Amino acid sequence: MTGPIVTLIALALALAWALFLRAGVYPSDWSSTVLFTGAAALSYFMLVRKRHRAPELALWVRCAIWALPCYCAFQLLPLPLGLVRTLSPARAALAGALAPVMPALNKAPISLYPPMAVVWLFSLLCYIATFFLVRELGWRFAERPWAVLVPLIIVASLEAIVGLAQVSAGWPNAEASGTYTNRDHFSGLLEMALPLAAIYGWSILQRRRHHFERSIGPVFQICLVWSAAVFILVAILYSLSRMGFFVAIVTLCLVAALSVGPRLPSENLRLLAVTLAALGLLALFIFLPPDQLLARMADLSASGKLSTDTRIYLWKETLSVINEFRWFGCGLGGFEPAFLKYQGTANGFRVEMAHNDYLQYLAELGIIGFAILWTAIVGVLIPVFRGMLRLDNENRRLLLVACFGSVVAIALHSIVDFNLYIPANAMTLAWIAGVASINGLE
Repeated sequence: MTGPIVTLIALALALAWALFLRAGVYPSDWSSTVLFTGAAALSYFMLVRKRHRAPELALWVRCAIWALPCYCAFQLLPLPLGLVRTLSPARAALAGALAPVMPALNKAPISLYPPMAVVWLFSLLCYIATFFLVRELGWRFAERPWAVLVPLIIVASLEAIVGLAQVSAGWPNAEASGTYTNRDHFSGLLEMALPLAAIYGWSILQRRRHHFERSIGPVFQICLVWSAAVFILVAILYSLSRMGFFVAIVTLCLVAALSVGPRLPSENLRLLAVTLAALGLLALFIFLPPDQLLARMADLSASGKLSTDTRIYLWKETLSVINEFRWFGCGLGGFEPAFLKYQGTANGFRVEMAHNDYLQYLAELGIIGFAILWTAIVGVLIPVFRGMLRLDNENRRLLLVACFGSVVAIALHSIVDFNLYIPANAMTLAWIAGVASINGLE
């Protein structure tokens, strides 16, 4: 068991290092985490024999996962202009516009920004390595499945403490952002960790309630984990992220309903539980947010650098990019140069992101690449849904509920932001997906 513990610690340190270096948003900072994660994954799969590894995913899921980086690499290949004209007429037109200054140009990649596409390709490989490595660790820690998620709760708690220290130092005008450059992305990490901490405490309570009379250990564990959940929730509130607050409350109510509801003996009790959850949700929305957050929620036109209306216009303009680079996209990292042609709003800003992960990935990957991405996502989530409904092991079922809550949280926030373009957040999601994937097996 020493090897898996060392590997888990190494992977946790890689994520913590990325978080320390502004969540890895700058390639020069993020590259060290990519190399360290790759080395950890390579060492593990070279040293551990196949018969000791986790059961493999279904063939179609594995094919979809590995097809994605292959597809992104294809976008980087220099192709004859005639072929590019067939695959992506818009990209060929841009290459043809260079003819007066580069008459010998006869090849071009589909990607509009190859250097950045290379960075995102290696980032994608890092996320895949994290997913498979954590999946293996989840298999090795089968008797203690929550152990693989504890590092995420720890690093999120530390981020929350840093954020609250910022608020305390600058009260009443400060906001929590931790080591992040943006409060919404800071909130995105904490949203994923919140259901993990909340349900982990509930899981300990369910498993060890009969041991309270003999030992104070379980009580101490529950207090520690739920204290972390409270720190995380308060840090989300004081990040003053409106979407962060909304997502946190909705996710807590969702995981509460999924944790308790399916185990209630009658439909009437389940209906009562849903009603109480809805009332609790309403009460939290009314009484929980601090005055600073209420002030931001009252003024929907104030959204930091971009107003809410401006984001909507950006999404509409992004649809034009999607239409022009319909099938094969403009390449990972190619959104910014592709968007310049259609930018009619936020002219005082350099628009690098669509502020909607779904639209941006569709623009950069095209319909074909986006379909591959969603095939992989669906393949990973199917065992999670099955496990939540069918597993008799309540400890593992609750773990799946927590992981599902984390996925829902980041999926909701990604509608109005680009959390999945923040490397540390994307790596955290890959970590959670790896744990959920292996624990969803019957």
